[in-house]
Amino acid sequence: MRGQVLKTDSGNGQGLILGDDGVRYSFSQQEARDGNRLVPGHIVDFVPAGEEARDIYLLGAGHASAPSAAQPSYVHPANTYTPPMAQKSEGIFTYFLKAISVRYFKFTGRARRQEYWGYVLFYWLVMVMAFVVDVMLMASLVGMDSGADAFFVPIFTILWALYNIIPGISVTVRRLHDQDLSGWMYLLNFIPYIGWFIVMIFMFIDSRAEPNTHGPSPKYGIRSTADTFA
Repeated sequence: MRGQVLKTDSGNGQGLILGDDGVRYSFSQQEARDGNRLVPGHIVDFVPAGEEARDIYLLGAGHASAPSAAQPSYVHPANTYTPPMAQKSEGIFTYFLKAISVRYFKFTGRARRQEYWGYVLFYWLVMVMAFVVDVMLMASLVGMDSGADAFFVPIFTILWALYNIIPGISVTVRRLHDQDLSGWMYLLNFIPYIGWFIVMIFMFIDSRAEPNTHGPSPKYGIRSTADTFA
């Protein structure tokens, strides 16, 4: 698993690594491989073992020498700014399938813009198909000559809408988390006329590249300290 060093191992306590899964793992310098000295800002690869990080390898750099007594352990940001690079998408259909299955009750973490709109797109496609099936089913059961005596109940359309109440809320909450906003802002939808429009604006905003209290960026991953503060 990849992660970013947040705190160096010292006499005041163990070091901390923020994993790509948003969890903080403690580590000791003895777990660093190839003789590397880990300092805040380093991107590493490690093996999670409970709440500890083991077999830590420094990525994208050679051997980092230990800081001398005359030098602070703080790594100065680079003078040049590197624009963040988006990670490969899982695909809008995959995002949709996960939203209605494994992420059905997931109200924590963040969701990138493509995940939200992938869910919305296929939700409405299935909604239209369910309505067509309801119409065809009704026509086959009561016949087209029933006229006003027929009572149309779009059962599949209703069931699909009811099934998606929870995943629709959860993916919106994760999208708000991506903007470092509270998920309770979903309640703005209940403000008459303009509430849904305010929430919709946030759904169009791109993911923030830096980690926040809800975890690393789902689009850009974990960025280095230099990128974050450049």
